[in-house]
Amino acid sequence: MKKTHIPDAPSSVDGTETETALGGDKEFVADIAHEMRNALNALRAYTHLLKAEKHGPHSHPQYQRYSTVAHDAAEALVRICDRLLDGDETGMPDPGPAPSTDASAVSSIVVERYAALAEEKNVSLYVQFERGFPSLPIPQTILEDVLGNLITNAIKFTSSGGTIAVIGKCDPKSGAVIMVVRDTGVGMSPEKLSKVLQFLPVKPAEGSDGELGTGRGLSIMKAQLAPYGVEIEIRSNPNFGTSVSLVFPAIQT
Repeated sequence: MKKTHIPDAPSSVDGTETETALGGDKEFVADIAHEMRNALNALRAYTHLLKAEKHGPHSHPQYQRYSTVAHDAAEALVRICDRLLDGDETGMPDPGPAPSTDASAVSSIVVERYAALAEEKNVSLYVQFERGFPSLPIPQTILEDVLGNLITNAIKFTSSGGTIAVIGKCDPKSGAVIMVVRDTGVGMSPEKLSKVLQFLPVKPAEGSDGELGTGRGLSIMKAQLAPYGVEIEIRSNPNFGTSVSLVFPAIQT
């Protein structure tokens, strides 16, 4: 498989023009986030009622699981809207103590959140972490966003009968802590991967069931991880799937 590091995104020469454009974009994004949050708050309230079995127990145990996952997903969306309204599009770190996140637990939460999507396509989705995998110095919300992007993209491009794994491991030589999302999907050609990594406009690619993907989630993910010194490596080959590795610096335990 071809292994590639994510390059730095190109910067604009004309700072004034860029700031003006970004200012307008941010105002538009904030307006959309405000309107979305109203509807999502209603959705969160109704899913809370379902989760709490406010009007009686569910007729099947799975419905309790579904309502819990739906409520958690609604809360995650409301948090994203709140972040956008605060002008924080990527979840930049706040001053203060370094965060400490249980990556294995977060991976299980996110996998559960998207399990129905995988089940709908008959794709196996699971978590596999080494024993003793350390907590990561990154906010839980950022890790949830990143894993959500990677997992939904993997589901999109993996056919029925395929597998997607979220893996946590440590490199015994370098001490690096690595999280991997690996799928057995359609993969990418070297040419396509090169364009995606350079954030160039790409023709929307169709997933195994006709879903569209443009690689936009990758640029969002890169901006979210950059403040934490996380390197992104991608291995991909047509018909052999894709493996995205998040390489954290060695963590002192």
